[in-house]
Amino acid sequence: MLQARKTAISWTQAQWQDFENRGLQLEHYAVFESADQQAAWYGFGAVATFTPTSATTAFQEVATWLAGLQQELATTALRQDLAILGGFAFTTFSQQHNAWGDLANGYFILPRFLVKRTSTETALVELTRNNFASDDSLVDFEKFLPMVAAVQVTNGHLNSTEQAAVWQQAVQQVVQRLQTDPHLQKVVLARTLQVTNTQPFSNAHLLRALRQTQTAVYHLVLKVADQLFISATPERLVAVTGKRLATAAVAGTAARAADLQVDTALGAALLHDQKNRVEQQIVVQEIQRRLQPLVTNLVIPAQPQLLKSQQVQHLYTPITAQLRPTVDLFKVVAALHPTPALGGQPSVSALPLIRQLESEYRGLFGAPFGYVTFAGDGEFAVAIRSMLVQQRQALLFAGAGIVAASQPAAEVRETALKFQPMLQLLQQQVGDISNEK
Repeated sequence: MLQARKTAISWTQAQWQDFENRGLQLEHYAVFESADQQAAWYGFGAVATFTPTSATTAFQEVATWLAGLQQELATTALRQDLAILGGFAFTTFSQQHNAWGDLANGYFILPRFLVKRTSTETALVELTRNNFASDDSLVDFEKFLPMVAAVQVTNGHLNSTEQAAVWQQAVQQVVQRLQTDPHLQKVVLARTLQVTNTQPFSNAHLLRALRQTQTAVYHLVLKVADQLFISATPERLVAVTGKRLATAAVAGTAARAADLQVDTALGAALLHDQKNRVEQQIVVQEIQRRLQPLVTNLVIPAQPQLLKSQQVQHLYTPITAQLRPTVDLFKVVAALHPTPALGGQPSVSALPLIRQLESEYRGLFGAPFGYVTFAGDGEFAVAIRSMLVQQRQALLFAGAGIVAASQPAAEVRETALKFQPMLQLLQQQVGDISNEK
């Protein structure tokens, strides 16, 4: 039987930093911070964990696991304050090079201690299958966390390895296929950048840099044992509150500029660029097709707007709807993943090309990552702008939507821009980086 209780908290920044540093020493730690920074969930430790067995059944598997946890809960009073956190895998584990370990097929946790932050409250929720250790959750929390010394950073030196030329050749193959296959509209091809440090990375400093350098985006973090997944993504997959659904179509990319006039001109050029508009419209139309059986009152603006992060800006179309009575969040996530923005269109043709041409297994990259409450509300973001860190190694991921008009060299430049958010986190801790093509 699951026991749960909730306590209002008001921590100073120094206290919070100490708790997170200590939480990162646990076997499990998870973060979901919304792009507008108005809501966040933090999971310390785990009462229960779950790993899906297959990407094709993962959504139903996790839904069934959550339903079992809901039945275990001794009280329904805190259903809106309890949540599972984690991410699905982009596809089922394959024979491609795989550095993902326990995270290879996705991973979810029910935290031992859960911090929920909204615009109106911040609360600590304690969960246990046993009796509470004391009458005070804050005391239990303090005792649960490891005692660690102040985090020390050793500068070290970074070396990066990428295969841009090989990937560019793969893009060219896809373009040729798109130009000759009338049924294939788009393929999203990802590549990796491997970064090695002479010293182990500091997880605490990476998360601090994440919040300092990557604003107005989702912050997604999942630590399991010595593996740390981080994403600073601008892209919402879906949010559900009650029966109200919100999602978005995001595709097409341009750089940002420090000069306001130049930045505005880059955005205007993106809004009028035919190649990027076609790419984005493919995503809009496919999301509409997938949602229609599941929703009513579907609202899709006729024209896209701009979605800006620190390094890049995208074409963006917000979409809202009302869920049908028998539809839940997991059914919507299953219907939307992978969107054409991360897989291609049609996916039945694009996904085999992805498996054939990508040298690295995607794991959590490009997959739904988020939370679901015991009341059924929740939100998933698409885990792009991401990396997997383990000791001295970091594997960075970036993808580009390839259409018939794509220029392979331009796609290499676009993905290089998309590596920058995670590179900034690494460089803030270490500094210089040497690159090997």
